[in-house]
Amino acid sequence: MRSSVVFCLGVSFAMFGFGLSLQCYSCPDGSSSGCDVKHDCRQAEDSCLKLTSGEQTYTGCLRYTDCDFMTLAVRYSVPDFEFSCCQSKLCNGQEKSAFQKFKDFFG
Repeated sequence: MRSSVVFCLGVSFAMFGFGLSLQCYSCPDGSSSGCDVKHDCRQAEDSCLKLTSGEQTYTGCLRYTDCDFMTLAVRYSVPDFEFSCCQSKLCNGQEKSAFQKFKDFFG
């Protein structure tokens, strides 16, 4: 009996997570300089977006299924743009140098 309960709890955590949400950089109105605003995504939002149009960069949380050109073109009424979506913590920020990564790792 006890092993069944532990097994069910394990499966539940694997399927639904521990209630932790993804964290992304969020500048939904765009930024011409780096965006360092961190935002905890809602449960349904499972990816981070980085969309660039000219000098403006838009970042935020969204569902991975919404990470396609047509959906983003409707949501962001901007001329030519490039975008990327990722699914790890704060993955939509500026690219870091090897030194910055080393510094972040060792605090």
